Amino acid sequence: MIICAHSKPLKISTRVLIAIKDNGLDMRNDVAIEFEIDSAPMLATLLLKVEEETFLRNTPAQINNPNCWIAMIPFPKLDDRGIRVDSKSDITAAITTFDINVAKIKQMQPA
Repeated sequence: MIICAHSKPLKISTRVLIAIKDNGLDMRNDVAIEFEIDSAPMLATLLLKVEEETFLRNTPAQINNPNCWIAMIPFPKLDDRGIRVDSKSDITAAITTFDINVAKIKQMQPA
């Protein structure tokens, strides 16, 4: 099931400033890095605990809708502060594997 697909490349950029002043040493480096990724197929394996009644009420057309799957996940038991009561035994959703395949990364030239 394809959840999201875009024709625009993904651009990742960051700027790092490193400054050192110590015993006569005064160094300052300002580095800007920008990458562009044209395509990066991702595959995730999810483990979901779903409510049986909600699952059986779904129509075949709703099986391919990710929002319907999310709606079937039961809420965990929370205390009065909104913290999960038993975090180990009652897992409702988990990502068991996550794979990404980046074929080409292009480093952009600084402006």
